[in-house]
Amino acid sequence: MQHLSIHCFCRTLKSISRMSSPFVTPSRVTPSRVNSSSFPHRPIVPRSGGSPASAGLQLDSTTCQDKILDSLKSLQDLIAELKSLTSSSSAAATAAELPKEKKIAKELSSAIHSTVKHLRDQIDNAMEWNTSLSFTDIANRRVTDELVTACQSDKFPTAVVRKAARIYFASLKRRSKMALAGKLDESKKRQQKVQRKHNKAHSRMNACTTSTAITAEEKSEAMKILTVDYMSSEETGQECAGSEDERQAPPVTIFKICPLPWRSNRANSIIASMDRKTQRKSSNRAREMCRKRNNGDPSTRQPPSSAPAWAVKELPLRS
Repeated sequence: MQHLSIHCFCRTLKSISRMSSPFVTPSRVTPSRVNSSSFPHRPIVPRSGGSPASAGLQLDSTTCQDKILDSLKSLQDLIAELKSLTSSSSAAATAAELPKEKKIAKELSSAIHSTVKHLRDQIDNAMEWNTSLSFTDIANRRVTDELVTACQSDKFPTAVVRKAARIYFASLKRRSKMALAGKLDESKKRQQKVQRKHNKAHSRMNACTTSTAITAEEKSEAMKILTVDYMSSEETGQECAGSEDERQAPPVTIFKICPLPWRSNRANSIIASMDRKTQRKSSNRAREMCRKRNNGDPSTRQPPSSAPAWAVKELPLRS
C-alpha cells in the first residue's frame, strides 16, 4: 500500500509538470493544434475582437488550471495518506521494541474480582459491565472508573489496574458468549481438567522440595518430571454408592485416571513416592474429602520433546 501511494505521488508530480508547460511557453500553442475535437466538453467560442488562436490559447490555459487544481487536491490526499502510513509504522515499531509486560499479579486480580462483585451487589447504586458492548463504551466507563479508583495504589498504578480490568472484562465477555452458545459447561469441564493437572504438579513439587529423606541431587532429578507435561489427565465419571441393595442412593462422582503409557517405571516410581509423602502430611479431613480414582483408558498425549531419556520408555510399534 505504501509503495503504491508513493508511485501515485510521483505520477501526480509528472502530470503537474506536463500540464504547467503551456504557461511557461505559451508560444508553443499554435492555432493548428487547437480545435473543437481537442475539448469536446467545452466548445471554442472566440471572443469579439480576438482571433481563434487567442481563444484556443485561453481555453487551453483554463483547462490546464482546472487539471492542476484537481491534481493538487489528489496530491494533498496522497501526502495525508503517506503521513498516516508513516505514523502507524512508527507506532508498530515502537510497540515491537517495548519489553513484554509481566502477568497480572494475583493480589490485583483478586482485588478486581471482589470489587466487581461488590459493585454488582450494591443495593442502592448497583452497577455492572454490559458484556454485549465494548470495554470502552460509554455505558461501561462508569464501572471501569469506579474499579480503577478502588484498586489503584502505589503498588498498582492506574495503567496497570486498567489493563487488568480490560483482561477481566474480556474473560467475562467470552464466558457470556459461551453461555449463549451453550458451551459454558463444556468449557468449565475443560478448565477443571487442566487445573487438576496443575494441582497435582504443585503438590508433588511441594512434597519434593520439603522432603528430608532424599538428597539434593535426587530432588534436582525428580523436579525435571514434576511438571504439568508429566501429569496424567483425569476424566470425571459417576459410580453408584453402597451395595446393590442401596440403589436409591445418588451416584458418586469419581475420577478416571488416564495413564501415560510412555512414562518410564522410574518416573512412575518417583511420582508415586511424592504422592505417598503428600498423603502422609494430609489431615484426616483432607483424606476423607479426596474423591475415589479408578484407572481409565490410556492417554494419547505424546511425551515432551525435552524429556530426559530415563523418564521415557520405548513403546511397541502398532501393527
